[in-house]
Amino acid sequence: MSLETKLANFWEWANMTPDTYNNERGLGEWEAGYPGWEALYKAANEALEQLNQEFNHDLAQQLVYALAIDNEAGVVLKIVEEKLADPLRFVRKAIFSDQPQARWQMAELLGHMEVEGREKMLLQLIEGEDKYVVRRALLSLNKVNRAKAMELAQQYVRDADPFLKLVAKEITKKKV
Repeated sequence: MSLETKLANFWEWANMTPDTYNNERGLGEWEAGYPGWEALYKAANEALEQLNQEFNHDLAQQLVYALAIDNEAGVVLKIVEEKLADPLRFVRKAIFSDQPQARWQMAELLGHMEVEGREKMLLQLIEGEDKYVVRRALLSLNKVNRAKAMELAQQYVRDADPFLKLVAKEITKKKV
């Protein structure tokens, strides 16, 4: 069965849609209770093989949704990291998606995988509004360009978000 079908099964089980997921997901982790993960992972793997043959935006979007809902286990991210032959187009698709759970995983991926323009993509993620995505992107930028990460982290050392402040202070090496 196709990834689209497997995702439809998840959305039905979750009583959500990709559009409502971000606002209604709560704190997460409940996704792990979905009984159809193995079939969804198999479909994601097959979708990745298809993307390796020919990039398709609709299929890539389905994979972004799979990545987002699998944010706790990270199996889809591992599949993407290990099997995607040319990650640039997919990474860009995920970074510009409306799924913060996919965006933070791309920030993580860019911290340890060579992708053309990865520093620029991390900077784009840091400019976003989702504090968790910003934190993950700053941590990855710190691995890619420490000087730039230190410079950008300065603006977050007094942020209202205590976790973003903690990350910024760690990067700038200021005491917490």
